Amino acid sequence: MTNGYINWQFIKICLLGLLVSGCASTPNAPSSNFAGEELNDKALDVLFATEFPVESKADATARAAKALKKGELNKSLFFYVRALQFEPEDVELLAQIGEIHTRRNDLMMAKRAFMMARHYDPNHAQSLEALGLIYMSEGKDEQAILELNSAVANNSQLWRAHNALGVYADKAGDFAAAQRHYDAALAIRPDAAQVLNNRGYSKFLAGDADGAAVDFYEAANNQGFSQAWANLGMIYAKQGRY
Repeated sequence: MTNGYINWQFIKICLLGLLVSGCASTPNAPSSNFAGEELNDKALDVLFATEFPVESKADATARAAKALKKGELNKSLFFYVRALQFEPEDVELLAQIGEIHTRRNDLMMAKRAFMMARHYDPNHAQSLEALGLIYMSEGKDEQAILELNSAVANNSQLWRAHNALGVYADKAGDFAAAQRHYDAALAIRPDAAQVLNNRGYSKFLAGDADGAAVDFYEAANNQGFSQAWANLGMIYAKQGRY
């Protein structure tokens, strides 16, 4: 980190901690007769072929939630897709499937699920946020900003969206707006070390080295974010506190 130079690669790395990395092309909008096939991993059908058939949406979601609680992502996904076949336009189910695909490192499928959710409910904030973060990881900044702004417009309590918008505001040189986004994120998630680190960096860029040092120290010492120690060291070096 040097004075007058924004290390965007570093900021991108910080943000990617919030999202499993990956790359995918944009899928088409869902068809009206969608029944789960577009989100299904065919290998899971074989893996869980011996499971008892689901009797209802409630049965499928209960079994999916139980598997998710145990950390069994594949099994959980299998049953959530089964649940979706009873009600293909269930936006919350689609978003849940998108989250699981994200955790499984499959952003192509995750994006497809979130886009389907947005198709059925254009104001579904969770899906808008998730799409924005995926686009950000792909370097599609205009699309990312559009989705993220829509997300916080529909739900101001999305800390990841605020953090991402803070990074974009820093990139544009609007440090006041960036810090407002980071403040909003921290009001929702006070223990988000990456947000503290990003706010510290924004303060440093704005010329507030003392404020930056406070945020870096909090992120490093109290939240365990190791990169913040390096940033704090650079602040001290700049101040001659060798």
